[in-house]
Amino acid sequence: MVDDRIDCERPHVLSFNEIKQAVERIESGIIHTPLCEAKLSKHMDYNIYLKCENLQYTGSCAERGMRNALVAYGEKIMDRGIIVPSQGNMALGAAYHASFFGIPVTVVLPDRTSPALAHRCTELGADVVLYGTSYDDALAYAKKVQRESRQILLSADDPLVMAGLGTVGIEIITQLPETDAVIVPVASGALLAALLVSCKRLKCSCLIYGAECAKVPKMMKALQAGKPVSVPIVSNLAEGLNASRVGDNTFATIKGRLDRMLVVEESYIARAMISVLERERLVTDCAGVCAVAAVMQGLVPELRGKRAVCVLSSGNVDSGRLSRSIQRGLGASGRLLRFAVAVPDHRSGLEHLAKTIANENAVLKSLVTEQMWVHSDVGSTWVNVVVETANEEHANKLKDRLRDLYPSARFAVIDLDDKYKIAVR
Repeated sequence: MVDDRIDCERPHVLSFNEIKQAVERIESGIIHTPLCEAKLSKHMDYNIYLKCENLQYTGSCAERGMRNALVAYGEKIMDRGIIVPSQGNMALGAAYHASFFGIPVTVVLPDRTSPALAHRCTELGADVVLYGTSYDDALAYAKKVQRESRQILLSADDPLVMAGLGTVGIEIITQLPETDAVIVPVASGALLAALLVSCKRLKCSCLIYGAECAKVPKMMKALQAGKPVSVPIVSNLAEGLNASRVGDNTFATIKGRLDRMLVVEESYIARAMISVLERERLVTDCAGVCAVAAVMQGLVPELRGKRAVCVLSSGNVDSGRLSRSIQRGLGASGRLLRFAVAVPDHRSGLEHLAKTIANENAVLKSLVTEQMWVHSDVGSTWVNVVVETANEEHANKLKDRLRDLYPSARFAVIDLDDKYKIAVR
């Protein structure tokens, strides 16, 4: 077994036999996560099931791949150790399972990685290196260290890691033999490629879709170009999917076999995270919920009435980012309404505005007055307001009421194209 498989001239096409071997290797070391019918199904015209890989010990399916690679290498990896470039999930999985086997592990994370995530890697026994501004920088640094040391580099595009990820697909078809489609979040694409191999082998009629954030559409661009191409990394909520390029082995495995690739708007990713949190009582990061977002955006109308499995690939989100994601999700779904309005500058001006909001059963979250730089009449003051509503319909009702009473009201909301909306009862 060569050490640097991902750099060889001929890309490796993953086989089902490799995934079967991985099942045996990782059997005792990972959680066989539940596959449950989503409560969201009762509010949409889809039969949605969730494969909850966010419930793995370190919060993602990356554990499966790392466990398989470490077991496959056996004793020869004990002295050499491993180095793992990552945005978080692979680092946590490597740290946890390497420490279990007593294998030295170094994880390379971008400088912007949250202190909480880096600390978790350290707690799990890894040496943490922060380098560069992106995963690409971390990967380049890890390759440089590998050439100068005896460490073995492991990444998502490693065939052994891919084989471990493929065990998710075997569990899905075993747990729900009637599966009609599986929708998979796409970072570098290893999970998508691995599930394509395993699900198609066990049920050839099963459709396999990938889902990625529209701001970093590396898989869609690769499919259009017929080869992996680099795309710029644009900051977005689905940070865990921010690979600039799909893996060579991944693309070789997927090429000509993928049923559909879905490009998801960021606002729907935020909405999906809120829905999974509130309705399913599951914490995921925005990357892990991308498959659900694709359904909510209405990108898969052909799956109405069919059994579609959405993979919740990860749930590693620190409290600060979770809070910001929730606020974005509330805004995108119309549940946070921001507006500015001119009110009379006397003792009952603000009182009347507050009563209007309360009478419409909305919750006043923030109110800031602007008096010094107002260019209207001296008898008025502008107020910047944030209120929370029950849903988009409630928000629209409140807006109509405020417009009647305050014709000067200006609203700042996210308006989503009607063609993307699906019926929600």
